[in-house]
Amino acid sequence: MVTTRPPSAPADGQRRARTRPQTSRIGFADPAGTPARRRPRPGGPPGRALGPPAALAALALAALVTGTAACGDETPGMRAALAGGHRSDGLHGITPARPMTKPALDLTGTDGLPFDLRARTADRVALLYFGRTRCPDVCPATMADLAAALGELAPDVRAHIRVVFVSTDPARDTPAVVSRWLHHFDPGFGFYGLTGPFDRVQAEARALGVDVEEPVTGTGGPLESAHGGEVLAFGRDGRLALRYPPGTQITDYIHDLPVLVAEGAP
Repeated sequence: MVTTRPPSAPADGQRRARTRPQTSRIGFADPAGTPARRRPRPGGPPGRALGPPAALAALALAALVTGTAACGDETPGMRAALAGGHRSDGLHGITPARPMTKPALDLTGTDGLPFDLRARTADRVALLYFGRTRCPDVCPATMADLAAALGELAPDVRAHIRVVFVSTDPARDTPAVVSRWLHHFDPGFGFYGLTGPFDRVQAEARALGVDVEEPVTGTGGPLESAHGGEVLAFGRDGRLALRYPPGTQITDYIHDLPVLVAEGAP
């Protein structure tokens, strides 16, 4: 589980340091022309330099967010939810500990209309994530990584993938707020944003092994929240195929997603 805590105040003009090195956003090119840094996979060769727009948008957004806290480490509960093993077929995600099918969710889309996840992502790979727009770290970083990964895929592969962001802070994340927030990351790849009553969001998340707690105002004033930070990848057959914990490398998504798309091809 990712927990937000009251932050220490950064110096003027200085970006607050990330609390988790593995969530550092590297692998993008600076717009001024600075050479891109590369993200090596543990035990493997350096990753490719990736496109800048989404990753830079996340950094800018995270740096501008105030009154919230940086995300912390995984808790034992989150590690238990991710229990499973790496697939023997070479994919980089984690095999689910138990079989699960894609839920309908029946929440509200950013257009204010009912959204049925099964119907809207039928015959597509669905990447489901529970988070909140006021999260200054893991949530925007994850959306940026998914956008960067999709940008590296062939258009015919990308057409079979949808990213679905479900707000765990519906009291603040109205459909309009979620829509504006996702606009920072989605250059037209098909990101869906969903909201709904917190009790329903929490129940749906927990049914999928993602622990979500209602955001509360801490004693120091900033918003405190705890929510699972993994990405759930549902195959085109509607079954949960892989789980990706926070800090997953962009190159892992680039490697796995075409395989998941091909597995469901007619």
